[in-house]
Amino acid sequence: MNNPLFDFTVRNQVFLEGLKSGEVNQFTAFLKRIDKEIKSRLIENDLTAFSRTRLEKLLKSIEKALANIYSEYYDELAGSLIDIAEYQAELEAKTLDAAVTESQAELPDIKRKSFESTIPAATQIYAAVFATPLSVRGVDGGKLLDAFINDWAKVERQRVVGAIRQGFFEGQTNAQIIQNIRGTRANNYRDGLLAISNRNAEAIVRTSIQHVASVARFETWKANDDILEGYTWASVIDSRTTSTCRSLDGVRFELGKGPRPPAHIRCRSTTIAALKDEFSFLSEGRTRASMHGPIDGKLTYYDWLKTQPVSFQNQVLGKTRAQLFRNGGLSAERFAALNLGRHFKPLTLDQMRKLEPAAFERAFSH
Repeated sequence: MNNPLFDFTVRNQVFLEGLKSGEVNQFTAFLKRIDKEIKSRLIENDLTAFSRTRLEKLLKSIEKALANIYSEYYDELAGSLIDIAEYQAELEAKTLDAAVTESQAELPDIKRKSFESTIPAATQIYAAVFATPLSVRGVDGGKLLDAFINDWAKVERQRVVGAIRQGFFEGQTNAQIIQNIRGTRANNYRDGLLAISNRNAEAIVRTSIQHVASVARFETWKANDDILEGYTWASVIDSRTTSTCRSLDGVRFELGKGPRPPAHIRCRSTTIAALKDEFSFLSEGRTRASMHGPIDGKLTYYDWLKTQPVSFQNQVLGKTRAQLFRNGGLSAERFAALNLGRHFKPLTLDQMRKLEPAAFERAFSH
């Protein structure tokens, strides 16, 4: 991994995680408006006296009101995402400048190559952010940012409307329906449907920010591909790291020919540019973040995991996979590759067994 590209990128990811938390909090004001809107509509209308036709008319008006609130939230979030993307593109360009300068620091002036990074235009960043599909695997995979956010908002609206309709047909009082939606004071309102909406908003915001930061970085690389040969995946090293990100950690890809974060919802992984040989230099002594403090920057997730206690390995991988990891005779690199199939989708244990029967034989022969 290159220096200072590694240092700058990891520090930037730490900054992004803090930024995500701040942006998540912006949803609180909109959630309060949603809560107030639902409560006022249900207090004004005694559903027990409603016909089905009248109920559906009320539900339609509630959904429209919620749609307006979510639309306002989308506009605010989208504005923040664009600002973040533009900042990330500018920061990545400055990082490339610093990396090239430092890579030639010990060369005589006559051998130094001049370089000034290109920052993509704001219009280019905007277009890329909304035209590049999210890299997450699963039901949201391949969605564009607009659809990713708006589909979530639609689900949240329908969950509330569905709860009101269900409560009506089950003979619940307005107070009971409101409680189902808001939650109970005894549980600090964490047991209501709006608490689910809040948790889902947190996931949407964190994933969206990771997406726009990643897109901005890749657009900057495309604009400066004359000095780059590829990029390296870097995952946060702790017990929450997913199987996909564990296996991708430390893997080098060509530009335009590999996965991009976010690999999943709430993904914290990042990517680090790899300079061409004439600009690269050794990165001895580089460190990266882990749950137990700084570690060698060249250490991949599975290299690091081999140094951890058996109990922690079992917690992260599950007992069966952890036993294969310890006793199967596989290198950290091979174990990482074995965990992912085509399109970087995690493999099941049965699929892994078919690929490495000898390793399973060694691991479980006793």
